[in-house]
Amino acid sequence: MAASQTPNSSTPGSRPRSVVAAFWCWVVAAVLTAAFGMLVASLSIATFFRVAGVILVVVGLAQGYLAGQARRGQQRLASAGVGLAMASVAVLAVLLIMGAAAILGVVIVAVIMTLLVVGSVMSQRATSQQWYESRAAA
Repeated sequence: MAASQTPNSSTPGSRPRSVVAAFWCWVVAAVLTAAFGMLVASLSIATFFRVAGVILVVVGLAQGYLAGQARRGQQRLASAGVGLAMASVAVLAVLLIMGAAAILGVVIVAVIMTLLVVGSVMSQRATSQQWYESRAAA
């Protein structure tokens, strides 16, 4: 039996748009977070910012993983994705306040933060939650 025919996989038509939107917001945010983390880690002299950059890379990878699992219907991991996204927004805000980003960095961080928040909101919509619950019951 092929992977697309397993009972736990869903067809794109049955997946609500809010779940798809959350997935893509989180994936784009994950890629941008990891790329920004590599930029911060490689361009900073201060140890704090190098460590923060490495943490952002790990967070980006984790957010991408959680987005994929949420798209497959894993409600617990979707909730973990929301928690990680909100923690990431807080960390990015602290980095902005501490001056880790230049003007272009501020724009990139603003886009990342917006995508993380929008993805989290879309993941928590009623249609998304109903779909997650129906996937858990199956």
